[in-house]
Amino acid sequence: MSVPPADSERSKWLVLFAHDLRKPLCRLISGLYTLHDMLVAEDNDLVPLVMRIINDSGADLLQMLDAMPIGSDSAQAPVIRPCSLHALTERVLSGWHNATQAPNVTLINDLPADLPLLCADESQVLRLLWNLVENAMRYAPGSRVRITVYPELIQHTDTYFLQIGVLDSGNGVPPELRERIFEYFFRAPDTATAVAGYGLGLPFCKWMVEQHGGSIWVEDAPEGGAAFWFTLPICTSELQ
Repeated sequence: MSVPPADSERSKWLVLFAHDLRKPLCRLISGLYTLHDMLVAEDNDLVPLVMRIINDSGADLLQMLDAMPIGSDSAQAPVIRPCSLHALTERVLSGWHNATQAPNVTLINDLPADLPLLCADESQVLRLLWNLVENAMRYAPGSRVRITVYPELIQHTDTYFLQIGVLDSGNGVPPELRERIFEYFFRAPDTATAVAGYGLGLPFCKWMVEQHGGSIWVEDAPEGGAAFWFTLPICTSELQ
């Protein structure tokens, strides 16, 4: 992960980092409590699954700590390599399916089988998906949350991008707020008191996507909720 040179930008990055660090830490703590309860009750059927969630959460924490803005800028560059959107999506959705505090939502993996590999920082993409899925679950409880892709690639200069969407069937985002929700610390007036938060998840998503040369926006979903779309580059070799 690259470090912005300006102090103000570095401060913003650190705020986003602290906000995002809570997610794997909460999953790790929740997994340990769940494991304890299962062992006390001698209910061992799901122990391997809970152990995997604990292990993944610990690995996420280590990756994030390795990316802290310490040292030279070059040491903090994004780790760009081929990664599977399928694998990352399944990891996020399975983690929520087995979370002890997951809201009453239906999580759907609507990705086609023949997706090209992304050329991106795997840790950042994973955190991006966690943020967008969690955001949909918090602001559209009881809805369907679906991860999908646009059927055609987007070309910009010599790079091809995959357009990925996290769609829900909630109340959507009013047109006048669709730019503002990506601003630091912005909370929509009608949700600021109803849903806890700091207004940092979506700014992180925007920052991360732009680090990869992509873009992110929100529009109406076909099911009547919000559709958060973003673009990430794919490996050119996937087209050969």
